[in-house]
Amino acid sequence: MLTNLIDKVYIPTAVMEEINYKNDKVKYLIENASFIEIKKVTNQTILKEVQSNNLDKGEVEAISLALEENYQLLIDERLGRKYAESRGVKIIGLLGILKANLIKNHISYLDLLYILDEFKMAKLRVSKQLEKVFLESLSGFSD
Repeated sequence: MLTNLIDKVYIPTAVMEEINYKNDKVKYLIENASFIEIKKVTNQTILKEVQSNNLDKGEVEAISLALEENYQLLIDERLGRKYAESRGVKIIGLLGILKANLIKNHISYLDLLYILDEFKMAKLRVSKQLEKVFLESLSGFSD
């Protein structure tokens, strides 16, 4: 689904370290995806600015990399998302990716519902309220 929208995904080193620690299906998929590249944050000034905001190391590097390279940021954590938005970073989350794929006819509404259920079964947190608002925003697609 992500490759329907973009050609390359950059993952900062700290996020990859978190993924390696888990050693699960996500790690396997990332290690075998040709469109994903691990990228180190090089701008230490930006990194230090972001570090002072009570975010975890992965979020710090992801936001820093987005600021450094002017990338759109895939993030769902509320605190990190709020900080990144305050710095002018363009944000997209998992639900945004689903919606964009639906709008571009890469998936059907039923596919979207199935994938959303898969997200929840994989323990990706989506609040009931957010899910309700999200599904209501797709009312024209559910026919």
